[in-house]
Amino acid sequence: MEEILSRVLKKVTPSEKERRSIETAVKKIEDAVEKTIKPLGLSYTFAGSFLRDTWLPNKKEFDVFILFPEDYPREKLESEGLKIGKRIMKILDGTYKIAYAEHPYVRGTFGEYSVDIVPCYAVKSATQIKSAVDRTPFHNRWLLKNFSPEMSDEVRLFKQFCKANGIYGSDAKTEGLSGYLCELLIVKYKTFQNLIKAVSKWEPGRVFIDLEGYHKEPPEKFKKEPLIVIDPVDPNRNVASALSPANFIKLVYLCRKFLERPNERFFFPKKKVNIKILEKKLKSRETCLIAVRFKTPNVVEDVLWPQLRKTSKRIAAVLDDNEFRVMNRDVWCDEKDSVLLFETEIQRLPEIRKITGPPIFALKNSKDFIKKYHSARLWVEGDKWVAEVKRRFKKPELLIRNFLKESERGLRLKGIPSYPAREIAKRYTLLDVNKIIDLMKKRPEFARFLEDWFSRDVV
Repeated sequence: MEEILSRVLKKVTPSEKERRSIETAVKKIEDAVEKTIKPLGLSYTFAGSFLRDTWLPNKKEFDVFILFPEDYPREKLESEGLKIGKRIMKILDGTYKIAYAEHPYVRGTFGEYSVDIVPCYAVKSATQIKSAVDRTPFHNRWLLKNFSPEMSDEVRLFKQFCKANGIYGSDAKTEGLSGYLCELLIVKYKTFQNLIKAVSKWEPGRVFIDLEGYHKEPPEKFKKEPLIVIDPVDPNRNVASALSPANFIKLVYLCRKFLERPNERFFFPKKKVNIKILEKKLKSRETCLIAVRFKTPNVVEDVLWPQLRKTSKRIAAVLDDNEFRVMNRDVWCDEKDSVLLFETEIQRLPEIRKITGPPIFALKNSKDFIKKYHSARLWVEGDKWVAEVKRRFKKPELLIRNFLKESERGLRLKGIPSYPAREIAKRYTLLDVNKIIDLMKKRPEFARFLEDWFSRDVV
């Protein structure tokens, strides 16, 4: 294991050339920020892994937080924050767009780098925050006191381990571990090896880490979350709240597998998908694979992904209610297309279906049942009425088409969230297994998604 980790560390440690490039970029940003905010009497702070030397190679993003006084009106903070961000990007000779989270901010690009310029309040305590981003300066200060230089390499190993397996990032798309959480776990366990040994024994709902000792036991509001790591600067926040149950289990089993058979593939999985083998796998299952494809809504990912998942869940419920049992479902998207993928047990249902009604002794219910199905075949089995009726939708694609043939308003009334509803109402296409295979041949990332989807196996 020592040899493997040593080889991995060499690959995930930035080169001197890359370090110099990052330092130059940081200096440019600092100069631009100071030139912009000094006349305004404001301060700023950087955030991110390069502060603690835990960044991975090819990192090209920076976060800069502009600190406003607590008594600054929220609307003014937002408007001034945008003006400042635009001025900074002008000095950097870059481009920008307005992005939205809890409040709007500037997302800029200059050269090969990108920088988020986020306004926040300079509050006295992380427990008095006015917006989620106000905690960031406190995270920086806490880690400055508690993070040692020896921990940098250990964090890099853990980040790469998570990144390679698709669970690095606390965004709504990934539902994994944030960089801050990775750093806190290394502060707790000191080394990568100690950490994965501990994780391999974790059980959902039974892991409680409180580095500052704020609580004697897990707060009630976190008890349904698989991993609880109390934020050292805010006793009311679980840093691991974004980690999904599925990714918690995945992390535990990955650690177990790595300890059993250490291998570099846990850090650098194969990139190329064998299309022919994947195509054969999809067809050999003899299930019904169907996808809804539409234009990706123009909205930030933290809004988009929950809405895509909710849309998928709603359509799956309709399929299940009509006896097309959904075995698997998932969501994929890129900047161009969004795809909701469903796998049902059967491709076609019979022409007829059987409906079991009330007992014959329930007179009123029996009359209602007979009235409703008077034109169908009716009989009694045991002591219950039974009706045999023609099935309206024999194929899942017919059911989905019928469900989605609505206006934007109609789709929203059916439980489809706003952004997917808007795009689906404009235009969508249904993909059968052959069209799904065609799409994966054109989009390598979609092929990777499908391979991961049909290779899920934690044990």
